[in-house]
Amino acid sequence: MRKKESLYKKTYTAIFSAIILLSTMLIKFSTGMGEGYIHFGDCFIYLSACILPFPYCLIAGAVGGAFADILGGFAVWSFPTAIIKILISLPFMVACKNDKSNKIFSGKTALMTLVSGVISILGYFIAECILYSVASATLSIIGNTIQAVASGILFIIFASALDKMNFKSKLFKGV
Repeated sequence: MRKKESLYKKTYTAIFSAIILLSTMLIKFSTGMGEGYIHFGDCFIYLSACILPFPYCLIAGAVGGAFADILGGFAVWSFPTAIIKILISLPFMVACKNDKSNKIFSGKTALMTLVSGVISILGYFIAECILYSVASATLSIIGNTIQAVASGILFIIFASALDKMNFKSKLFKGV
């Protein structure tokens, strides 16, 4: 039974990594500021952190986000992105750790969209200061804020829809 459970977790991690990669690369909108863009990837990172156990949720976010940068032509961002995606997963992971309700959306997870948004904005600000300049990083704050807000809104929409389908309770059923 343990081997089957482990295989399921690894499989779901790979699926979430692919969803994060694709939703970052394919569903994006330019912010009109530099190379920044709004994407759906962070929303799925939040979802994976609420659904997958530790450390699988961290791996899904880091791998999906980093590979989106590499394949999208932004390889210089892949390492900072991997670290930031791990960090934005942590608040959701903590909020959902002892939750037995099998719900993804709650008051706690709604609050975590704000916490993770701040982590993302600060993380990319610091990374851009290191990679480029403080002036460049300062200009990116608006786009990163728009990305964080959009991710939070999309998370609430998708989490509510998945809760209506009892998705979380069905995912590892029989494992």
